[in-house]
Amino acid sequence: MEKITQSQNIVLDNTLRYLYLTLRKAGCLLMAIKFEHNGTTYQADTAAEAAALQRQLKQYDALYDSYQDESARKVWTADLAMDLLNGVGELQKKMLAELAAYGARVKSSTLVEKMGIKTEVALAGVVSGLSKQLRKMSINPTSLYHVDVAWKGKDKERFFVLSSDFRDALTELGWPEAWETGKENDAPSTK
Repeated sequence: MEKITQSQNIVLDNTLRYLYLTLRKAGCLLMAIKFEHNGTTYQADTAAEAAALQRQLKQYDALYDSYQDESARKVWTADLAMDLLNGVGELQKKMLAELAAYGARVKSSTLVEKMGIKTEVALAGVVSGLSKQLRKMSINPTSLYHVDVAWKGKDKERFFVLSSDFRDALTELGWPEAWETGKENDAPSTK
């Protein structure tokens, strides 16, 4: 009796394997393994694909320093972040506030919309002004943010990523929420 069950299992296993491969080839997703990395949810069809993707993400993080453990050297302190905020213009502050609010990656078109500017060329001017201020402070712009570029067909998409180090410094300052509240409370006294 046991031999019959084993052969039936082999046939069933082969049938399921064939069905799975056929559906995958047709573009169907049968099994989704979801995981989160730096605030973004990823999905893979197999455990091997999920492991490979996680390995690639960790390599990417190590390359761009967007994933830091506690032993990593911190560039941004609350005082240094305050110096930067005091030295940049309103549009640069808006950009930093939007990046800090989103957490992970922010699409450049979303930044343009949220900041109330008209084009990505104008956004490039804002980024240029921010980079100039960082150079005055002898800080590499990549310690503040980096830009990921993705191609979808012939379209190019840019994603801005704020460093977690700088975001932590902003949180310590209570920026921008506490600053906005402070402006509202100070407004009547300046008249």
